[in-house]
Amino acid sequence: MFNIHSTEILLILIVALIIIGPERLPTAVKTAGLWIGRFRRSFYKVKAEIERELNTDEIRRQLHNESVLAQIDEAKAKVETVAKDTEKTVNTLVNTDDFDPGASIATDEQEQKSGEKTIKEELHEVSNQVEEVAKEVYEPSGNPKVVKEDSENNPKLDDAIS
Repeated sequence: MFNIHSTEILLILIVALIIIGPERLPTAVKTAGLWIGRFRRSFYKVKAEIERELNTDEIRRQLHNESVLAQIDEAKAKVETVAKDTEKTVNTLVNTDDFDPGASIATDEQEQKSGEKTIKEELHEVSNQVEEVAKEVYEPSGNPKVVKEDSENNPKLDDAIS
């Protein structure tokens, strides 16, 4: 701990013998030994406690990072699922026999009467799904009910599609 040579210790003992005296020197050395022992024990306890706290902080940080990565993976899977569903829907619409890119409003009205969904309705549904997944990615700790309410109260995509 300290860099004290044996001759220095001998000099300190001789000075202590002269100052304290031979009668009280053994009790003084015993008391000094007790205080030094207490100091060392408390120092090592504090050191061990600090090391233990640092370890728990690292473990907490690692667990938090793992949970964030899991949430990101879930959101990624949802985005991929929505993308595949969108691709299937668009391919189905494009590959149908009655698909006409220059169709008029009258054609849209006929499809609505026949009970089929229009492209606009399907795109609206897909955009809502994409928006929900995006909110989960950017706000993973948010309550799903609150996120859903926000998407219903904030119809940004409704205006963009219309």
